[in-house]
Amino acid sequence: MINQLTNTIRNSLIVITILIIINWLLLSSNTLAQPIDNSRREQKVLQSIELNTDLILENANPVEKQQFKNEKYAQMQDSEFAFYRATNHLFWQDFANDSRLSKFGNANTKTWILGDCHVDNFGAYNNDKGEIIFDMNDFDESIIADYQYDLWRLAVSIILVANDSTLSNSEQEEVIDSFSETYLDTLASYVGNDEETKIYFTETNTKGEVKKTIEKAEQKTRQGMLAKWTKVIDNQRMFDFSSENLGLATDAKNAIESGIIDYGKTLSGKLNYDPEYFKVKDVAQRLNAGLGSLGTPRYYVLIEGKTDALDDDHILDIKHQFQPTPTYELFSLYDRINYQKIFNNSAQRHVLAYKALIKDADDFLGWIKLVDNNPIDGDFSGDYSVREISPYKKSLKIQNLTDKNSFIEVAQQWGKILATDHARADKDFDKKLVSTSFEKQVKKITDGKHQEFRELVREIAFKYAEQVEVDYDNFVTE
Repeated sequence: MINQLTNTIRNSLIVITILIIINWLLLSSNTLAQPIDNSRREQKVLQSIELNTDLILENANPVEKQQFKNEKYAQMQDSEFAFYRATNHLFWQDFANDSRLSKFGNANTKTWILGDCHVDNFGAYNNDKGEIIFDMNDFDESIIADYQYDLWRLAVSIILVANDSTLSNSEQEEVIDSFSETYLDTLASYVGNDEETKIYFTETNTKGEVKKTIEKAEQKTRQGMLAKWTKVIDNQRMFDFSSENLGLATDAKNAIESGIIDYGKTLSGKLNYDPEYFKVKDVAQRLNAGLGSLGTPRYYVLIEGKTDALDDDHILDIKHQFQPTPTYELFSLYDRINYQKIFNNSAQRHVLAYKALIKDADDFLGWIKLVDNNPIDGDFSGDYSVREISPYKKSLKIQNLTDKNSFIEVAQQWGKILATDHARADKDFDKKLVSTSFEKQVKKITDGKHQEFRELVREIAFKYAEQVEVDYDNFVTE
């Protein structure tokens, strides 16, 4: 107990120290309302990336830590967009409390946001009804904050991926304008009704590449998903550790088996905990997953399912959840204390965000606290989110967007989905967390000013995409 308390205090001090250093490094930088001084920025960006990576890998053993870091940095060099995906902390350091937020935002335009909104954090998967939907799919960084953070980050990502296409600058402007206008128009359509709580996006109300992505996802099967990750020996299904993306997890398996009952108490969908249904058959460490979160402790858990038949097993995705990046840059001391009062832990926050933003969310959603009783070779202790791996998971192929019209078609759907999710995550979800009608407040502040709104989003998207390119070039040449 004393050792555990000592480790907890030590880890807390490390985190606080890193945060102080990060804040000091960026203390002299203004938000993007002022021009960035790139002559002073390069070293700060590189140091910030190093510190953020060390924070994520804090409890890894030295060998794994260096391996994860090398792998992450190599992937970040693939493209400007890959770099952008991996550096959400830079976005928040640059935009937290940006003065331009007040043009179309105020205290009443806060709702649950994704917190790391980019084009790769949308995709196809199944809801709790078994329907294949297209929606947001990563809630690790979700918080309650001004909606424009999601809008701006997504818009920047659209420009970054469009830069790899044949679109001209003026065509890219049309794409961003279509995205922004669709977002506002969709919000306005929900004022005075509760349609946002009913709508979700399937093959019946999508089109183009989004619809094709859903249709391809529908061709997938649970058996195919199980075959990808597991094998059957002597009529027993287990993980296939020949995969480079899976590793042994003996200590974690013991901790998960011990804590699975407590996870069952956090279920809030249609599933009730049943020891036979949730019987742990095998556990594997998930490797090589994500980019910004690469190296975060994460495990796949094979459970029995409804019967002892081999083909109805489920795989749970158990991922360590940290306090989301935006809170470090955005929150005052009071906000951070309040955060601790509202949420039991960051894994519970992840669950609430998922349920707030997504209609008919995963019935397996919950959280579990794991304790490493043998932290000699790294320490996996922490609060973990739990969700099912969707057998129907499918990403939209950005490379299929080859012209202006296809980009606009998908951008409009991103705008519609984002607006719908933001709108249903307000008081419709929980009045104690968000007390206002979000869509009503945004309509009020943007009514008659759509052109100015589009201009602001466009300006931010293009200018910050240029900044990302500068930061990326500096990172690659370092």
